[in-house]
Amino acid sequence: NPRETTPPAIFCRQNYWLLKGFHFPALPSAQELSQGEWMSESQELLVTIFGWSSLAALIIFVLVVFGNAIMNTVRTLFSGEVQDHGVDQKIDFSSIQEISGYIPEVKVGGFLFPFLATDTDDIDEDFLIGWKDPHSTYDDWNLIYDVKYKGMKRRRTQDGKGAESCDEDDGGNENERGALEHPIFSICKHYPPEWYKKRKAQKSSATRST
Repeated sequence: NPRETTPPAIFCRQNYWLLKGFHFPALPSAQELSQGEWMSESQELLVTIFGWSSLAALIIFVLVVFGNAIMNTVRTLFSGEVQDHGVDQKIDFSSIQEISGYIPEVKVGGFLFPFLATDTDDIDEDFLIGWKDPHSTYDDWNLIYDVKYKGMKRRRTQDGKGAESCDEDDGGNENERGALEHPIFSICKHYPPEWYKKRKAQKSSATRST
């Protein structure tokens, strides 16, 4: 009887993408989900070798391509070291006249120069601001003198110097009712090297002597 001697045929789903779950690396154990075992012992051995070899190859690929970035990321989590990749050119910022500092400004259409929005008494205006009105002073372009506050050092002047006090005894109105308690504009500071201070003092003395 052929029905008694012929083994029953079963459908083996060998497409791993159609099996339930995630199967990587590809191993013989996935046969349990495909309605039967169709591999011989030698096939199972080859599939096992191939599956684990593919996993090892994937790990080596990731380490080669992304290993350096991964190590740097992990190192930054446990170390605060910073490595300099440049070379000190021994050039001070103050010795380069072509570049200027970041000075808060407000650009308004129709005006030749932007309005300054910071106290510039503690910086070298000619060096850091980057522009100069030949017919006026920086005070005329500074907004801080339009919004008075208590304790202002001085008022707007024609020569950019002005009085060092705005107290009521000095005729100022910055301490009157309605003046702000604190300034609302940015604070700008410049800390030049000693050689720059000496050179500026020499230029100032030479200008006064002439």
